[in-house]
Amino acid sequence: MARFLNNPGKVGGYDGYDTLYAVQGGTTGTQPTFSGTPLFTASYVTSGDLVHFRINVLMTNITGFGTGQYYMTLPFNSKYNYYFREGNLSDFSTSRKYAISGEVAAGSNVMHLFTTNSAGHEDAFTSSVPFNLATADDFHISGGYIKS
Repeated sequence: MARFLNNPGKVGGYDGYDTLYAVQGGTTGTQPTFSGTPLFTASYVTSGDLVHFRINVLMTNITGFGTGQYYMTLPFNSKYNYYFREGNLSDFSTSRKYAISGEVAAGSNVMHLFTTNSAGHEDAFTSSVPFNLATADDFHISGGYIKS
């Protein structure tokens, strides 16, 4: 463990560094619009072919939420199909949190986002599902996968 103390880029027991990456996002329909650069931040850590990612999205500068299902890009193509369930969406107006999940197909880095409805089923995460998004809202998702 002491070898990590002199290298602030190292993370815990991982072999890799916490590396920022330029995450891309959009919808399967009309794209969202922004008053500036989208407020997306993301990083990843690798250990061999294993990747752990985290994505944060602030909606403060969105001027139009677009239509269709939201998606985000992962830092590398996935070797296998994966379903990530480590996300949450915050509705500022009600102080509620909603589960967000993501799915990526083998050979792709595009992760489509979902939310869990009150019956426990997955619905596409859109500007109106699970609620009407507002600029005060935000969401976060993370997970691990094997890169191809």
